[in-house]
Amino acid sequence: MKKLSILIVLLAFSSLANAQTKKLIGSWLMTKAETPDGIQEPYFITDFNENGTMVVMGMEAGTWKYDKKKHSIVMESELDKDFNGEGKIKEISDKELVVLKDGAKLYYTKVDADRISECNKNSGLIGKWKFKDQPYPDVTLYLTFTAPDEFSIVEKEPGVESRLNGTWIFDKEKMSLIMIGLRGEDYFNGMNTIVSLDENKFILNNKGQIFTADKIKASNIQIERLTFTEDDFYTEDGDYKYEGEEEKLPWSNYYDLITYLENINQLVYKYSVLIEDAETFESKTLTADVSATLDEERASIDFIFNGYDRYNLPDDTELRSNENYSDILFPLKGDTFRISGEEEITTPAGTFQCLVLEIMGDFDTCKKAWMIKDKPGVYAKIIEDQPGNFGHYSVYELQEIK
Repeated sequence: MKKLSILIVLLAFSSLANAQTKKLIGSWLMTKAETPDGIQEPYFITDFNENGTMVVMGMEAGTWKYDKKKHSIVMESELDKDFNGEGKIKEISDKELVVLKDGAKLYYTKVDADRISECNKNSGLIGKWKFKDQPYPDVTLYLTFTAPDEFSIVEKEPGVESRLNGTWIFDKEKMSLIMIGLRGEDYFNGMNTIVSLDENKFILNNKGQIFTADKIKASNIQIERLTFTEDDFYTEDGDYKYEGEEEKLPWSNYYDLITYLENINQLVYKYSVLIEDAETFESKTLTADVSATLDEERASIDFIFNGYDRYNLPDDTELRSNENYSDILFPLKGDTFRISGEEEITTPAGTFQCLVLEIMGDFDTCKKAWMIKDKPGVYAKIIEDQPGNFGHYSVYELQEIK
């Protein structure tokens, strides 16, 4: 009878240990750490997997097990010594976990992936948002929320661009937004309070700093990546393949060009630059002044195809006017080109019959240009695509002929 009682106690103890182990299995979000130096809010996720592996922020960090005698979590990690050691469990439930480790009291909340996915889907946050001049002038932040729980941030300022990403959790009852995976000094890191949110505007409070964003509407600009290279224009012997293309260009008569441009004052284009990671375009209007005189056999068009015009000229930059009407791709330049076909294209300025060109520019920049056949000197559209980490993708589209 005594042996049976001991067996019952052991089974009960084992059952309790198994129950505690099952409670620990899953994903836990650390929300707070009380240390002798103060309170921190680290906001990172640890997965205690059933097979004994421990994953921290998506990276396998080591192993874990439950010690039933000490009522603690024992962790071993070669990735980071801070994960090593024993954490004494002070409180545990299906939703909350409090652990005492290395003099710090650590607070965890159980992550319910299905609930988070559902809340995020109905949050009204999914999509792209633009924070202008925040937190500093001349800084633009693009924040993109995707389902079920990923976000990306693109920060742009003159000459600098950076990218961050992580996981987000929305709570409608608390009107809070937790953003996980950022560093302590990054904007939006940790807990944010949503001040207001509608389909057009989004205001949040992060540690007392207010951020205001506008919703980015879906762009109707189609992205057409240009994949040809300079090698495509030459034979294996290095000979240029398209010597006869120049004779097919419609602007070969410079008297026709000057005569047409005499009646034009300005060409207005929309210039759109792709923000790669945000998958959206930043657009502005560029205006090229036109001057042509048949008596002087002179034609000039402001060269706006560097992304600026005389009306928004960057500091210490000189605007170039293209007066070389004898250039075969006036007002563009480029000897390495080929004709890819003809196309009717519609822009806000009208519908035009165009000769379509593929052009190799400097630094491996590919260009595709729609040359309006009966309007010498006027392009309906130009795409520039430069590959690489410091490349760009931009589109010039004709808006108006004045």
